[in-house]
Amino acid sequence: MTRVTTDEVNQAKQVRLIDFIDANGIDVKQEGKRAEPYYRLEDHDSLVIKGEKFFWNSRQEGGFGAIRFAMTYYDLTFPDAVKRVNEHEYAPTKARVAESEKEYFKYPEYFEVSNTENIKEYLVNERKIDSRVIDWCMKKDLLVQDKKDNVVFKWKNAQGEVIGADRQGTKTIDTKRGTFKQVMSNSKKDGGFTIDVGKKPDKVAVFESPIDLLSYWSVKKEQVQNTRLVSMSGLKMNTVYRAVKDLEEKGHSVKQIISCVDNDEAGREFHEKLRKSLKREDTLVDHRPKNTKDWNDECKDSLSSSRLSNQKQTQLGM
Repeated sequence: MTRVTTDEVNQAKQVRLIDFIDANGIDVKQEGKRAEPYYRLEDHDSLVIKGEKFFWNSRQEGGFGAIRFAMTYYDLTFPDAVKRVNEHEYAPTKARVAESEKEYFKYPEYFEVSNTENIKEYLVNERKIDSRVIDWCMKKDLLVQDKKDNVVFKWKNAQGEVIGADRQGTKTIDTKRGTFKQVMSNSKKDGGFTIDVGKKPDKVAVFESPIDLLSYWSVKKEQVQNTRLVSMSGLKMNTVYRAVKDLEEKGHSVKQIISCVDNDEAGREFHEKLRKSLKREDTLVDHRPKNTKDWNDECKDSLSSSRLSNQKQTQLGM
């Protein structure tokens, strides 16, 4: 039987409900007036959250706080719910203030571990990203593993300072997303995971996630030359503008914007918005995946096709 201490219970009680939801990758949509917002779960739209209170209308259940929510949503006992809440790291209480009063990003270096076995296993064997790409990123201190076996994608500026980060879980969890995903609190709004390929980038390629970025580079390999690869961690025009501006301030003339967003409705809308924002239409290059939803799926398909081709050649005695 699971047991918890008073300190563990008190620690879990300090966690805001919305922070617990975010840390577990549970999708919500904000509704209501700006002054009095409330949230509704995407996969269970009858579950409504307002402040620390929640109510699941279809089940006529409700409660207060992260512990009770974990008990209800995951069907856990009280001790197991306390453990579940305390599984994640959360921003310090003093950082949970109004948006305008947020602190500058401070990277929690103490969460890093030197062992990278779990994240490499996940990225190479499960997500099928080229191991050489992963090794290069690790050598540049752009990819690290944290204490929870998450992949941490560091956002660095021109001075090499960490200005934000994505965290990607390597273990399956019970949510619609399947794995834990998070942009760390107070990450620079127009920043993103960035890699420069070549010494004089004159192109900017934009992606919806760091894994799509690494997948694209794995598939294209030598075709990617003098290009800044940027993950927007979503669909953010400001990140595109910032990437271009930073290159121009370093004396580079950006000739092309390469759209590598997902092949879905949201991606199509963003691509069109991006096209309209450019002075010349020929500046935009369309590298959205053609046969799959995103570049990680494209990477997996590419590897499967390569293996099938090699098998056929072996069978033919080639």
